[in-house]
Amino acid sequence: MNRLFGHSKSNAAPKPTLNDTAATIDLRVETINKQIASVEQELQAYSRLPPSKKASQKARAMALLNKKKLYERQRMTLEGQASNIGATAFAVSNIETQKQMYNGLRDAKTQLAKGYKDLKIDKVETLMDELDDQLLDQEEMNDMFSRPIGQDTYMTDADLENELAGLAEAEYGIESNAMFNDLHAPSVPVQPIDAGSTTASTTTQNGVGVDEFGLPKLPATGMKN
Repeated sequence: MNRLFGHSKSNAAPKPTLNDTAATIDLRVETINKQIASVEQELQAYSRLPPSKKASQKARAMALLNKKKLYERQRMTLEGQASNIGATAFAVSNIETQKQMYNGLRDAKTQLAKGYKDLKIDKVETLMDELDDQLLDQEEMNDMFSRPIGQDTYMTDADLENELAGLAEAEYGIESNAMFNDLHAPSVPVQPIDAGSTTASTTTQNGVGVDEFGLPKLPATGMKN
């Protein structure tokens, strides 16, 4: 039946992915590393032989050394392939991430366009101006509501002083400006300078005149120019 109708696609083996290929290369590198380690052990054993036996084993050692070089070249090739596969796998996974980013940014752009459809700069500016005016009106109304009610708020300081003076005159019989007129500094007595009078109220036994403090009073001879 399979020869007539062929195999169904569901039974076909899946294609290997880059990760599968990288895993296969890693196994091959691990196998080569074991082979290189085995050759190195034999070479170390050869290096420990006495000189008399090294001559007979020299050809064997040369063959082992060539095999080691071959294995190292194979390992280098596989490591280069693994590096290329890793870089390719990273690029594939990265492009998937980039697609997700593109789809997300595109959806965000659509949402922003819908959101700003009715949100214009001039409308926002008008709204903010109206809110500012309303807040100023509210502050003015607050001042009006907090203004005293039933009080005479149109009297000046001069009117209050006159009313206060009237109260003092009515209650204590004080004239309106008496409290201010009585507030004056005491007068300073002025005594003229003795310009030359030699008359003394009292005199000493020697006939020298003295002043009111009992000190000898010198005769005034006038001011010299």
